[in-house]
Amino acid sequence: MTEKEDVTNQPEKEPLDDEALEKLAVEELLREAVQGAARAEIVGPSGWIKAPQNKTNKRFLVNTLRNAVTSNKYHSRQRRHSHKSPNREKHPEPSIKKDRSKRKH
Repeated sequence: MTEKEDVTNQPEKEPLDDEALEKLAVEELLREAVQGAARAEIVGPSGWIKAPQNKTNKRFLVNTLRNAVTSNKYHSRQRRHSHKSPNREKHPEPSIKKDRSKRKH
């Protein structure tokens, strides 16, 4: 890649003047018009209408984040407690054992 190509790919750091902003706006409007015309050829006149943006399901997002945070807290607590007492049994044996030989199947 040459230095010229690198310079053209980088965005300008200077603030844009009115002429540059107007040029960018015209380019964007022309690009949208071309896309609308292409959609109109495929689906008819309704192709000019832009599709509405999907809205975020905020309740689902909040519940997912809340459950992820509580799950992470639970697992970090479990790891912390298991490191403190490594000899602790996970399933202690019951104090009263049942006689399983008398059970009928």
